[in-house]
Amino acid sequence: MKQQREKNKIKELYAIILPLIIIAFSGCPIIVDEAEYERGFNDGFAQDDYYWAGFFDSYDTVNGGTIYYQGDKIPQVENPAYDAGYYDGLWFAYNDGYFVEYDYAFTIGFSEGYDCAYQADWQAFLIVDKHVEWLDGGFSDGYNDGFSEGRIFGAYDYVNRRPFDWLDAMLDYRSGTDLVMAGISTGDKGPVILYEWGTDPKTLVKSKESVEGTGRAIRFASHAKSSSAKFSPPDISYRPMIPDAQKEFQTKPANSPRYSSKPLTLTSTWLERINQYRSTIGQ
Repeated sequence: MKQQREKNKIKELYAIILPLIIIAFSGCPIIVDEAEYERGFNDGFAQDDYYWAGFFDSYDTVNGGTIYYQGDKIPQVENPAYDAGYYDGLWFAYNDGYFVEYDYAFTIGFSEGYDCAYQADWQAFLIVDKHVEWLDGGFSDGYNDGFSEGRIFGAYDYVNRRPFDWLDAMLDYRSGTDLVMAGISTGDKGPVILYEWGTDPKTLVKSKESVEGTGRAIRFASHAKSSSAKFSPPDISYRPMIPDAQKEFQTKPANSPRYSSKPLTLTSTWLERINQYRSTIGQ
């Protein structure tokens, strides 16, 4: 009888320990206190310096090609719960900055692509224009993605004698409208899904060949960083633009780098166009 009781105790102990062993070796995080995780996340996400670090890292790709994304330098920890939340919050703040800058660049590029194609020689322009895919996930990618889509809408509006309105055209595009002009279509690099909660571009570049093989643009969204299965991160944040950020956009170039031979007719600055876009999304 005593021996049987000892066997039963061993079984009970084994039943308690086994799940813990499985969790430990499977790499699953153990978030004990959801409230602490959320408190840590909110504190980390509120760090504006990380947001603007990501924003300016993204802008530094303006000359093309270099990946300045530093989100992989932010630690990922599993416990304690507050620390896990805090570092996840920092990562999301940095990502928001990096990829909001991409979104602004897309807006600028779309407006200038639209402008360049809104002309009598639209067909000749579309034939010679080439999309550049830097794969850096930053400003230069955003500009080129926007320009490529905007040029199709500009040509369409010109041919159909629609008034020059790049913002209205971009809102149509963002709502899912696709067009084809002279055999060139929107999404010719695959469907473009604007960045939210970004995936590290440095990781994506490693799979560049497979991506190019499918013809798809690299435009992914990911929640993978979050250590908590229950916690839902906030929507991407378009934070009030600080003076240094506004300064970067207080420019009105005479030409687009994609089509330098045609002067732009746009009279608004980059900042004014960004603000026009932000007003449409309630930001």
